Order: sequence, then structure tokens, then C-alpha cells
Amino acid sequence: MRRTDPLRLLRSALPIAILALAIAGAALLVATRPQPEAVAIEEKRYAVRTVVARRTTFRPDIRHFGRLVAAREASLTVSVAGRVMEVSPKLVRGGEVAGGELLLRLDPLFYRTRLAQLEAERARAEALLAELDIEREAAERSAAVAADRLALAERERERQRQLVARRVASPRTLEEAESAVLQRREAAIDALRRRDVLLRRIDQQRAAIDGLRAQIEWAQRELADTELRAPFDAIVASVEVAVGRELRAGEPVARLYDRSSLEIAFSLSDAEFGRLWRDGLLGREVVAELRLGEAIYELRGRVSRIDQKAERAAAGIGVFASLTGDTGGMPLRPDAFLEVRIADVAYPDVFVLPRAALYDADTVYVVDNERLVPRTVETVARAQGLVAVRSGLREGEQVLATRLAEAGPGLAVRIVP
Repeated sequence: MRRTDPLRLLRSALPIAILALAIAGAALLVATRPQPEAVAIEEKRYAVRTVVARRTTFRPDIRHFGRLVAAREASLTVSVAGRVMEVSPKLVRGGEVAGGELLLRLDPLFYRTRLAQLEAERARAEALLAELDIEREAAERSAAVAADRLALAERERERQRQLVARRVASPRTLEEAESAVLQRREAAIDALRRRDVLLRRIDQQRAAIDGLRAQIEWAQRELADTELRAPFDAIVASVEVAVGRELRAGEPVARLYDRSSLEIAFSLSDAEFGRLWRDGLLGREVVAELRLGEAIYELRGRVSRIDQKAERAAAGIGVFASLTGDTGGMPLRPDAFLEVRIADVAYPDVFVLPRAALYDADTVYVVDNERLVPRTVETVARAQGLVAVRSGLREGEQVLATRLAEAGPGLAVRIVP
């Protein structure tokens, strides 16, 4: 029988004993560790602001961009041809000119010479007419004398006829009397013919003088047209002329805007136009702001007309408002950019809330016992960061005004000032 070595057995059992001791120690440590206190999880509450629901009448402003336009403008052209001799220093883009002020002058030599020639022709024609009048008077006197002589010859012939009938005179004397009548009649006819010819020449001469007078009036107008003047108080929009340039009749020179006809022009959407038209658009007050750097100029006007021409590319309907306030001292220019506002229609018996209070177009939340409660509302208007709603709310309720991504039924909130 083989003997067992005690030392060998000890070496084999030692690792097992060490492992057992380690497990026992770990179990002891786990069993004797201190137990942590239980922590209660508190529900998160969101700090929010609210508004009190109050029924009111909401009348927002409709805001759009617009511009200043001139209701009256003129494209100036020259009526006669010529070389530009003088241009007003005010005839520059942006310049201001007064009605009747001289803008440019053409060389008047040709037109002045033509006028002088026509006036000389008229003077000669009038002198000839005077001569013809003298000749007419003489011809009328000659015709009168010839008529008297004819009457005398006819009386003598009648006397000779009576004498011959009584056999006191010979037939020869009667023949001589009849011959004298024929001669006097021919002379009277010639005198009348000369008078009639002179009368026709006088009529022709008077017609010629009338024609010359018309030509003189036209020449005077052409001479006056060598000076181009402003038709009204205006602002110069563009200039197409310079000294020394040869201009043709009808050639454009400049374009002017009437300073007194400036209007506020802007557009309304179809829906806005429909509401305001039913509520009374014409005569409605318009307020516009002209911003020039840090300076702000307020303009006031009233809607005076509607643009009747619909532009396919334009959005909405054009509206024009005539200026009513004092614009003295304001640097107003056509095409200036404006911020325009006009009062919308009134919405009675509505709740006015911040736009942030509206969720999904028809939902708001009220705070009840620090919890959110959804309410379905009817939106009737939106403007200037506000929304007007009807139904779904009660007077005095606290409506959530803070925008929350987590907003939902039952969400815990805390109202802060």
C-alpha cells in the first residue's frame, strides 16, 4: 500500500482555502456596507408667463411697404427745331423749378427774321389795300357819273321822240339821241365793271392780309417756343439736353414731376381690399413713414383712388392716398420708399392674445391648478404679433403666453411675473 505525503496534500489544498477566504470576505463586506437613503424624484415644472383672457374689440393696422408717386408728370419737348443757347442751372436731375420759370432757350435768329419778313409783307399788303380802296372810291364816283349821264341821255332821247312825233324835229335828231344813249350805257357798264374788278381785288387783298396775320401769329408762337418754361412747380426727374445741342421739333428735353401732386402708393391683398372696401376704403386715413437715416418723417393722407389697371405681375390691388398733412420742409421725392399703415376693420367681442399663445392654428393652453389645459379656438385675425380668437375661452382665464416645445395637456407649469 502506497503512503500519502502530508506536505503534498497541504500544497494542493492551499489555493482552495485562499479562494474560500476571499469569497467569504467579500460576502462579509457586502453584508456590512451602509445602505443609501432613498431619493424621491420631483416632477419638473416650467416657468411660464400668462395673459388674462379679456373680451375686447380688436382693430389692427394693416402694414405694407409703399412709395411716393406723382399723380401728374410732364414730358417736356421742344415745339421748334434749333440750337440750344441757354439751359437753366436748375434743369438738373432732382432740381426744383417754379411754374413759368425759363428752363432753356433756343437760338431765335431764324424765327425772329421770319417774323420780321412776314410783318413787312403784311405792311406792303395793307398799303396795297389802301391804294385799292382809293381806286375803288374813284371807280364808284365814275360809275355814278356814268349813270347820271346815261339817265340824261335817255331823257333827251325821249324828248326827241316826242318832238319827232309832233313833226317838230327831224328823225335824224332822234337817231343821234339814241346813239348817245348807247354810248352812255356802254360807259356806265364799263365804270361798273372797273368798280367790280376793284372790289374783287380788295377782297383778295384782304384775304391775303388775313393769311399773313395767321402766319405772323404762327411765327410769333414759334419765336415764343424758342423759350421752354416749366408748366408747373415741379421736380426734375431726368434731363436730356445740353448747351450747343441741335434739337429737332418734338424731341424730348426733360421729365418733370408735379410737387403738389405727390401721393402715397401701396398695395392691398385681395382679402384686405375686400374687407376695407365693405368697411369704407375711400377716404380712409393712411399714415406713412419716410426714413432717411436716423430721421423719420411722418406723412398722412386719405385714400383717394384705386388703381383700375390690374398688372399680372403685381401682387394685390394698388391704392393711392392724397397727402393731407403739412409737408413743408420735408425732403419729399417721387419713388421714395415708405412704410405704410392703414386701419383694418374692427373685430368685436374677441380675445386678443400674443401670437406665441397659438398652437397648431386653433389651440391655446390655459393654466388650471398649475397644469396646462388645451382649448380649441377660432382664429379671426392676426396682426403685429397678436392673434384675435373667438370661442373656447372664458373671461379671466390665464392663457399660456410663453412658447413651449413641450406644451401638452397636463404639463406642470409655474406662473412667473
